[in-house]
Amino acid sequence: MDNLLFTALTIATLYYFFYYLPEQKKLNAHQLIRVSQAVQTEPLADEKEKELEVELQTKQKQIREKDTQITKLQAQIRDLAKRPLKPTNSKGIQTEDDKELENTLDTLIKDIQEFNLKI
Repeated sequence: MDNLLFTALTIATLYYFFYYLPEQKKLNAHQLIRVSQAVQTEPLADEKEKELEVELQTKQKQIREKDTQITKLQAQIRDLAKRPLKPTNSKGIQTEDDKELENTLDTLIKDIQEFNLKI
């Protein structure tokens, strides 16, 4: 009976030291590697997060500037739409009455200039 107990304890200790314990060490090593990688990547993640926040703030600032520019341009468009149209100086659209009036004014200006020269 003593041989049987001794053999069972020997088998149990061999199993523990040669199979169970190395498996536990492998698992702990993998967990440590994962933890160390996570610790190493946290500063990188923080830096990346800060960069993204800065980029987000600059984009928001650009959007606000564009919005103000758009509102200014819309106000200018409304002001221009309210103004009456000014007549153009193009001569192709002039009617005969306009041409007659222009000729009369030209002759009147010439007469006034001649009168001023005589005085």
